Amino acid sequence: MSNLLTRLRFIITSILILTLALPVVAQREPFTEYVRDDRARTASIEIDGARPSAVSIPPTLFGTFTENIWDAVYGGVWAQVLHNPSFEPDYFSLRNMLDAARTGRLVTDPSFGSGYVRVEPFAEETENLERSRFARSTAHGLPLPWEELRPAGMRYEPRDGDASNSYRSMLIMGLREREVGIRQGIYLPVHRTLRYEGSLWTKLISSDARPVSGRVRLLSLSLRRRDKPDEIIAETVLHDGSPQLSSQAMANDETPHAVWSRHKFSFDVPVNKIASLEKIDFCIAVDDERRVLVDNVLLSPSDAIEGFDPEVIAAARAIRTPLLRFGGNFVSGYHWMDGVGDPEKRRTILNQSWGLPEYNHFGTDEFIRLCRLIGAEPQISVNAGSGTADEAAAWLQYCNGAPTTKYGAMRAANGHREPYNVRYWEIGNELWGDFQIGWQTPESNARRYMEFVRAMRRVDPTVRFIATGADVDFYREWNGELMKQAGAKLDLISTHLVIGMQPGEQRRPNADNPFTHAADLAVPVGVGRKLDEMRAQLESDPRTRGRAKLAFTEWQFWSPRDSDPRFTNLGGAVNAAAFFHMLIRRADFVPVSNMSNLVQFAGIHRQRGRVFLTPSYHVHRLYSDMVGARLLPIRLVSSGYDVHDGNRRAPEIPNVPHIDSLALLSADAHTLRLYIVNRSLDQEIIANIVVRDGGFHEGGIVRRLSARDLAAANTPEQPEAVTVTTADLGDAKNNLQRVALPAHSVTVIELRRR
Repeated sequence: MSNLLTRLRFIITSILILTLALPVVAQREPFTEYVRDDRARTASIEIDGARPSAVSIPPTLFGTFTENIWDAVYGGVWAQVLHNPSFEPDYFSLRNMLDAARTGRLVTDPSFGSGYVRVEPFAEETENLERSRFARSTAHGLPLPWEELRPAGMRYEPRDGDASNSYRSMLIMGLREREVGIRQGIYLPVHRTLRYEGSLWTKLISSDARPVSGRVRLLSLSLRRRDKPDEIIAETVLHDGSPQLSSQAMANDETPHAVWSRHKFSFDVPVNKIASLEKIDFCIAVDDERRVLVDNVLLSPSDAIEGFDPEVIAAARAIRTPLLRFGGNFVSGYHWMDGVGDPEKRRTILNQSWGLPEYNHFGTDEFIRLCRLIGAEPQISVNAGSGTADEAAAWLQYCNGAPTTKYGAMRAANGHREPYNVRYWEIGNELWGDFQIGWQTPESNARRYMEFVRAMRRVDPTVRFIATGADVDFYREWNGELMKQAGAKLDLISTHLVIGMQPGEQRRPNADNPFTHAADLAVPVGVGRKLDEMRAQLESDPRTRGRAKLAFTEWQFWSPRDSDPRFTNLGGAVNAAAFFHMLIRRADFVPVSNMSNLVQFAGIHRQRGRVFLTPSYHVHRLYSDMVGARLLPIRLVSSGYDVHDGNRRAPEIPNVPHIDSLALLSADAHTLRLYIVNRSLDQEIIANIVVRDGGFHEGGIVRRLSARDLAAANTPEQPEAVTVTTADLGDAKNNLQRVALPAHSVTVIELRRR
C-alpha cells in the first residue's frame, strides 16, 4: 500500500511539474492567439501576412466627442477668452462656489470625480488674499469671475431685465477724478499673435462729462498687469453719441430713452510686454461722472478661425478624427433652440450637469462648422432626459430638412441654406444613472427610445439611431429591455466606460501602486471580454441577431492622482492603445467609438493661453490613419499575469499578457503595421518578430511613445515631454529578431512590401 501511495505521489508530482513547465494557451482574441509562458525571457510575435481578415476597419472607430464641461468648449476649442461675458447670475454649483469662496477662485480639473473640482494649494498669505478679493467682489454685486479694478465700494449694480443679451447687465457708476471699473484675469496666446479684437454693448444712463464734438467718452478698455492697475499694457477708449438720460429728464420723460449700442475694439500688444503663460487683467473702466450699463463683452485673438482657436483646429485636423460626437451629460438638459440664431442674443443659462454657465455661443451651427473645419462627420446626442421626442424631431429637421420645411427654413434664415445631413443620432446619454437629468429605468428608456425614433423617422428615415445602452459591467437587464421592446428597431446600442484608476477604485483593501497600476492596465482586456458577452446576448435574440451592433460612444481613464494611469499621462496613453487593440479586433461588432474628449481630456489641452497635446492624443494619431486596414492573424507568446480583486469596474481578469500586439494590413495592401503595447510596469521586454509570407522585407520605420515614468505628462511649460519618436528600422529581416520594448510603452513597426 505504501509503495502504491509513493508511486501515486510521484505520478501526480510529475504531472504538476510538467504542467507548470508548459506554456498555457490563455485565450483566443479575434485574429490573436495568445500563449502565456511566464518562464519566457522574451516575447515571440508571429504574423501571417498572407491571410488578412475580410472586415476592414471603419473610419467611425476613431471618433471623439465634445461637450460643455469646464474648458472643453469655452476656454478650449472656442477662441473667445472671457468667462461670463454677459454678467449673468453665478451659475455655479454650491460645491464650486464653496471652493471659490475658500480660495478666491475656481480651479477646475475634470479628473476629480464628483463635482470635478480640485483646489490648488496656496501659501496661507496668498489664500487669504484670494479669499478677501473674492468676498469683496461678490459683496459688491460682481458675478464670478469678475472683480473690482480698484477698491471703489458700492459703485456697481447688476441690472435684471435691461440687457442686450440674456437677462442681466452690469451698471458701473463712475466718479470724478477716481477710476471705477471691473476686471477679469485672462491668458492670451501672445506666443502666436499680439492683436486681439472684441466687442461689447453699452447703454449710457447719465453723464456730467462734457461731450467732445457730440461724442461722449464712455469708458476705457485695457490690458493691465495682474493686480497692478497702474501698469497699463494696451488701452482703447470708447465714445458714444447716443441719447443719454439725466435724472431730471427721466423724471419728466423729456428725452428719448437711451438705447443699447454695440462697439468694436482692438488691442495691439507691444512686443515682449506680456510673457507667454502670464496672467493679465482685462479691464473696463469709467473715469468721470458717468453711469454706464455694460453687457456681452467678448475678446478673441485676431487669428481665430470662424470663432475657434487656430492651434486647436490644427491639432484636431492632424488627429484625423472622422467622427465628432456632440454629447455628454450636459445634453440631458440641453435644449437646442437656446443655441441657434443671432449669437449676440442667445441667453446664458445653467449647465445643470456640471454646475457651470452655458453661454450658448457654441450651438448647432457652430458644432457643424467645427466638424467641417477638422474634417469630421457630425454625431449628435439628443436630449432624452428633460427633452421630448418632438423637440428631437425638430432638431433633426433643423439639421437635415429642406429650406422649405419649418426648421429647415430657420436654418436657412440663420445663414445655412443647405442641409447638414447629420447621419448619426444618439437617443440620450447615460440615462441609466440617477446623476443624469431625467434618468430612466430600463423599461422607460426602451419605451422613450421608440417614441423618439418614431418621431424622428417621420422627419428623416435615412439616419442611423444609437440607443442608450448600459456600461459593460451592468448591461444585461438594461440592454435586455431594449431588445424586448425595440429589438426589431435596434441598429446601434451605446456603451460607455469612464473609469477611475486610483487605489480607492480597487476591490482589494489598501491596494498599493504596483497592484493598482497592473490592474488598471489590464482593464482593456477585461472590457473586451465583456463586449463578447454583450454580443452573445444580442445574438441570442433572432430580432437582433447579426444586425444590432454596439457604439462605444464614450471612454476614458481618470484619477485625481497624477501618479495613476489617467487621460493626461503616459499610463493613460498605454491604456488607450490597448483599448484601440480591443476595439479594432471587434470592429465588425463595434463599428463606432468616441474617445473622450477632443479638448481637455484625452486629446488636446489649452491651458494658460497655450495649446499642447496629451500622450493619448499621440496614440489616437498613431491608429487613426489605418482606416480601411484589415487585421492579420498573430500568434503571441508572452509572459502574463492575473488580476483578482482589481478595479471595481473589472475586478477579475485572468491571463493578461504583458505584451499586447496587433497587426494591420493597409487598405492598399502595401504596408504592414505592427502595434505593440508593453503593459509591464518596470520590465523592458525583448520581442522576436517573424512575418510569414506577404513579402514584407523592405525595411521600414519604428515609432515609439515611452518615458521613464508611467506618470510622465505634457504641460504648458513642457509641451513635448512625452511624444512619439521615429527611427529607421533598417534591415527588417535581421532587425526584427530582437526588438526592445520599454516598460509601459507603445511601439509601432511599419514594414513595406517588396
